[in-house]
Amino acid sequence: MGETASARTERELAALRAEIDTDLDYLLARVRDDADPRNLVRRQPLAVFGTLGSVAAVVGIALASRVKSFRRSRTEKELDQIVARLGGRLDRLKGRARKRFRETLKKEIEEVETGPRAKQMAWESATAALTAAATLLARRFVSRLTGNEELPDSEA
Repeated sequence: MGETASARTERELAALRAEIDTDLDYLLARVRDDADPRNLVRRQPLAVFGTLGSVAAVVGIALASRVKSFRRSRTEKELDQIVARLGGRLDRLKGRARKRFRETLKKEIEEVETGPRAKQMAWESATAALTAAATLLARRFVSRLTGNEELPDSEA
């Protein structure tokens, strides 16, 4: 006669497991395809090169800033000369007070020479570049998950 209810259920469950495995394999293949940098460069070359350029600019600014600060680090003798030129009597200060004064003077001179605006601009450009890259990857991933090979013109 016919099969029992449990045998039919087992057969249906096996068929569903096979479908799930197939879908999962397909999904993993699409994720690997989307994560491949070559495909990303082929689909969105301008966005990828713009992001790479922004990251390179941020790294360059950071390196230049480090080199500049290393070159301009002031010694205690230079700070004493600055204070003497301005008519100060640094020799009257003792121990920790002199050290704190020198540290404060170094910080103030650094702030005047570099300015906080350069750092703020560098961080904002780095954040914008990373946001653009993350948005691009997220949009590509979602469009591939939903089965859209290309995004509509209104969003692209």
